Amino acid sequence: MVLAELNFFAFVAGSLHLGGYALNGCVQAGRYFVCAHGSCTEVSEAVWNYRYWHALSAIGGILLIFIEAAILVSSGDAVLDVDK
Repeated sequence: MVLAELNFFAFVAGSLHLGGYALNGCVQAGRYFVCAHGSCTEVSEAVWNYRYWHALSAIGGILLIFIEAAILVSSGDAVLDVDK
């Protein structure tokens, strides 16, 4: 769980540094762009591929955390106290 969180925060930090991420980006005429909030930054193919797969792993890690929490709550090993 900690690795998934660290991976997600590394993904966010990388997106802030580059000005976007590949899932919002595009490839046009052999040029690679990462995009966020309406602006795009051109990057190399290697960076674009890395950012693409890093985005998928970050999303997958967060999904695994939610699945783990759902399993713990449904099995009774963890109790949500939402009445407060």
